[in-house]
Amino acid sequence: MKTGIEHGVGVVEVTVTPEMTAKLDDRLIHPVYSTFWLAYHAEVAARRAIEPYFEEGENAVGSSISIEHKAMAGIGAEVRVTARVSSVKGRYILCTIEALATKTNTLLAEGTQGQVCMSSEALATKCEQAVA
Repeated sequence: MKTGIEHGVGVVEVTVTPEMTAKLDDRLIHPVYSTFWLAYHAEVAARRAIEPYFEEGENAVGSSISIEHKAMAGIGAEVRVTARVSSVKGRYILCTIEALATKTNTLLAEGTQGQVCMSSEALATKCEQAVA
């Protein structure tokens, strides 16, 4: 990894769409931003925070995520999910996650996301050995 990764920040900005609401088997459960989509956007933000710091031939794989929803955001809400690198221990990188409804500055969620950095070759080998 390149130096400076401890300052990495990644952002995802979205407008909540009907597709991002809480559903079960294509049935609407709640017309609000689902935890599923929040977790996905947290993963993307975390990747954006660390990817600029990869050396040639490096990659990373997600290893953990923890999200606590604190408030709801309805369809049409503008959401910013920010990931900040909070610790680097060897090859393990932890990002803190914060999701805000930008129009009201409401804290929607907080959490963490972890990734393990490794060579692209090692990751490819692990992918080949994945359980089928």
